[in-house]
Amino acid sequence: MNIKPPKGMKTVLMDNELIGYIEDHEDQAIVQKRAENLLQSKGLLKDIPKAQTMFAQAQSFGQAAMLIYKRDLANFPRNPYGIAPFIVNAAFSVEMYLKCLQQAHGEIKGTHVLTSLYKALPNKVKDKIKIVCSLNEDKHKVEKGLPFKDHLKIINNAFVEWRYWYEGKSEQFDIAQVIFILDILHDVAVRELGIKHNK
Repeated sequence: MNIKPPKGMKTVLMDNELIGYIEDHEDQAIVQKRAENLLQSKGLLKDIPKAQTMFAQAQSFGQAAMLIYKRDLANFPRNPYGIAPFIVNAAFSVEMYLKCLQQAHGEIKGTHVLTSLYKALPNKVKDKIKIVCSLNEDKHKVEKGLPFKDHLKIINNAFVEWRYWYEGKSEQFDIAQVIFILDILHDVAVRELGIKHNK
């Protein structure tokens, strides 16, 4: 959408819909405050729980990983340049899903280590993950009965290691298993947070 604002004004959009115009300023903090005031005056500025904003972040990185997968890795021959971006985006998405689940039930743990994040989840959330896992193993063609923490181990440090794959420290992973992990955590987060729109 290309909407040209009047001279000296900035366009304010929400969900690609024109909300209005605000006076421009060289200080971007002032511009942001004016945009917030406009949105608030129209009843459009709402407080979103932190767990839901974290969910949105997890979902966006998961979607980026899946776009890379579909473009570069779903068919043979695979594009090897898609591997590192796929796994880094997927691993960060998994991290954010785990942290949004933690946030929904208390405080989040400050680490990139996925098994540590999983371990810190309440048992009732782990039980839900276990149920969703067992219902989706056939669909994803992953090893049946494998505990979820063992699935996570294959990408446990992937966010850190695969950003620097050229140093030779990155471990091998199974693409189908990574997609399985993403789907499981997405589905559980949707249920736990009461998100209306799925993927």
